[in-house]
Amino acid sequence: MKTQNEIRKSFLDFFSSKGHRIVPSSSVVPNDDPTLLFANAGMNQFKPYFLGSSKPEFTRAADTQKCLRVSGKHNDLDEVGRDTYHHTFFEMLGNWSFGDYFKEDAIKYAWEFLTDICGLEKSKLYATYFGGDSADGTQPDEEAASLWKSVTDIDPSHVMPFGRKENFWEMGETGPCGPCSEIHIDLGPEKCDMKDVPGHVCGVNGDCSRFMEIWNLVFMQFNRSKDRSLARLDKNHVDTGMGFERLTAILQGKNSNYDTDLFTPLLSRISEISGFKYGAGDESDVAMRVCADHIKALCFAIADGAKPDKKGRGSVLRSLLRRASRFGMQTLGMKEPFLYKLVPSVSELYSGIFPEIRANEEKISSIVIEEEKLFGKTLEQGLERFNELAASTNGGVLDGFEAYRLYHQDGFPKDLILQMASERGMSIDEEGWAKAEQEHRERSKGEMKEAVLDPQLIADLPATEFCGYWESGKAENEGTVLEAKILRMPSDSVVVLDRTPFYAQSGGQIGDSGVIEGDGFRFTVADTVKTGDYVLHCGFLEEGDPDVLPSSVKASVDFARRKALQSAHTATHMLQWALRTVLGPHVNQKGSEVNPDSLRFDFTHPKQMTADEISKVEELVNGRILENQALSISWKDLEQARAEGITALFGEKYGKTVRAVEIGGWSRELCGGTHCMRTGDIGSFRIVSESSSEAGVRRIEALTGRQALRAYAADRAVIKDLCAMAAARPEELVKRIESMNAQIKELKKQHEAEVRKNLASYAEELFTNAEKVGSVSVVKGFFNDLDNDALGTIADAIRSRQSVCGMLVSVCDGNVCVAGFASKDMAGKDKVNSGNIGRECSKMLDGGGGGRIDFAEGGGNDASLAGK
Repeated sequence: MKTQNEIRKSFLDFFSSKGHRIVPSSSVVPNDDPTLLFANAGMNQFKPYFLGSSKPEFTRAADTQKCLRVSGKHNDLDEVGRDTYHHTFFEMLGNWSFGDYFKEDAIKYAWEFLTDICGLEKSKLYATYFGGDSADGTQPDEEAASLWKSVTDIDPSHVMPFGRKENFWEMGETGPCGPCSEIHIDLGPEKCDMKDVPGHVCGVNGDCSRFMEIWNLVFMQFNRSKDRSLARLDKNHVDTGMGFERLTAILQGKNSNYDTDLFTPLLSRISEISGFKYGAGDESDVAMRVCADHIKALCFAIADGAKPDKKGRGSVLRSLLRRASRFGMQTLGMKEPFLYKLVPSVSELYSGIFPEIRANEEKISSIVIEEEKLFGKTLEQGLERFNELAASTNGGVLDGFEAYRLYHQDGFPKDLILQMASERGMSIDEEGWAKAEQEHRERSKGEMKEAVLDPQLIADLPATEFCGYWESGKAENEGTVLEAKILRMPSDSVVVLDRTPFYAQSGGQIGDSGVIEGDGFRFTVADTVKTGDYVLHCGFLEEGDPDVLPSSVKASVDFARRKALQSAHTATHMLQWALRTVLGPHVNQKGSEVNPDSLRFDFTHPKQMTADEISKVEELVNGRILENQALSISWKDLEQARAEGITALFGEKYGKTVRAVEIGGWSRELCGGTHCMRTGDIGSFRIVSESSSEAGVRRIEALTGRQALRAYAADRAVIKDLCAMAAARPEELVKRIESMNAQIKELKKQHEAEVRKNLASYAEELFTNAEKVGSVSVVKGFFNDLDNDALGTIADAIRSRQSVCGMLVSVCDGNVCVAGFASKDMAGKDKVNSGNIGRECSKMLDGGGGGRIDFAEGGGNDASLAGK
């Protein structure tokens, strides 16, 4: 039986032998594609080639792509763990042709690989093709049907037509598209899970599990226009995708993806931790599959730069982690964080093909355990909030909006909300939930900004040549305004040139600004960005007719700004060297942002830097600046650069030829950004902050040049003022402030003791004078200048008694503070709900609030209503 590593290698080796470039998987976090939360298909990294916005260095490629499908139309999250073949993380094997071979070779290669290399029985394989669509007049793909029968020895009766839904692929509403041909395998009649359904007949693309799709061959030959019409592309492309997990299960003779060696090591580790044995066929199997699948997704996403958070892709990861954690706690009896213990197993599983997991193992484990701990606290809070929601519900149906808020804002899983509601004989208003979810989805779409320019508008133009490095000797050049001319955008106009000295935003360095001028024409460039192979100059037209442009222009970069930018960029290289020198070789860059005279640098380090370490780093960088060493820039073959040990940024895309930036032999990095000529050009370097960016990653913010000098001068001014205020010399300042702080601390203690005494007195007086309603004491209190904390203290003192409830109001700094309370025997669904009372009172005061059934607080802005 072939192992997963052997199966993967056989695929890549096969296509390498057919002249394909074996390319690495792109990041599962597509930072260069703002339309995607995660890479969800093998073709994602090749979109610029299909759209024509970038020209490939090769015409044939093959890879295994890391994919996450956890949102959108391909979201099967609820099925993951329930069945044996849905996953959030999976690998997509693919081979690609960019204007090279087309249907005939794609079909021959697929058939040869599956039958000759993999040894699948030909009699069990079926091929589908596009049968046409009368709705838009698309003709059947008779070419593919004929090729299947002529270039392979498939059973002709196994070549079958299907409609648009099954066999026509489109990238989106518009753009490249075309018919596709799917390969299915007959797993045998014993795999049918609908034997008991009257009249059921097994078939390809049927509704049972006997026939399984293995491979999809997409033939891109059309372009879909906005009016939905189709036009033939100038070049035909091939885009294929084969699920690696499915192929592995077939070749290893397993009934389930989870029974392959892609999962068994993880399931064994989960069994070891939990004490449950996998294979019992009960809910514990579901829980173990969920944990095994989700930890993979988390490991790959975190390794590629994402992290659990409250919004965007971070909220998806947090949901995944909490779903796995909940299954572990509820079904496997896990009382403490446990998912982080699975990270080494994932690292080992993929060490041969995806080393980024091992490289980030400590970081991933740290983030996962912290999130597990946070979820433990969230569950406690969520139970309390759920109880409040249930207590305030009439009619047995939980408010859909409030239930969704419990899910989205508090991270409480929906199925757990449903379960607890069911236990109380209640349900959720699904319509309200769906509406709240849709509103959230629309807001989230706004976070994923669209690209600045539709690549289709410039697909027929030649790639922009960048000629703005200082080693070329120019910061300006003569350029030709290309056919695209000025493209009117919602906020900016865009100019595209054949050659440009403007550096486009990349690698943390922001884009250049400046001017493009010609005969009667002047365009101010506010920013420069890149789409595929094209540099887009974004700004506004100051002079000239946008429809009548000069044949040539002069493009001039704001060189003073560029000089400050490139000095700050060089400083990031020096900073990384200094950090590795002071902290150790484990330091690696995780991100940066380079602005004129300032920079931000994220790097791997497990703990906060000490003041002494920060000082040493700053001193090392400034020392190199004073040495005024020259930078050496050279172009090298990528493999040569790696062999020489030149630092490359993990996850960065590099071409075959790369630009190496070396400083004095002690800093050597691959970098496409602009840099100063000598270290002395930086002038000065000053660290202004060191903080946590995420678990295992620290962030330094620093200033360079004149801004650094201004920061030093500002510090001196502050010290001078402090010395005057404290009546001390600079060397005495620390001791004097320590003495003053001790005095202040003592005075605070005395003041707090007096306040507590007064608040206790207020509480006693209010209770004594409370209005009696039957056996219940109803307290009402109005104060001036007491804040929420003080009101809470009084309320706590009163509600510790029996049969008492009430409301306290205070006007403090022009605002109104409200506290509602009830003793334990008075708080409840059919008695007093302080949360509801506090909420309603706060609304009357033009504010908001809420809380538990026994205590709530809030406030408002209309102090004139406080006494009413």
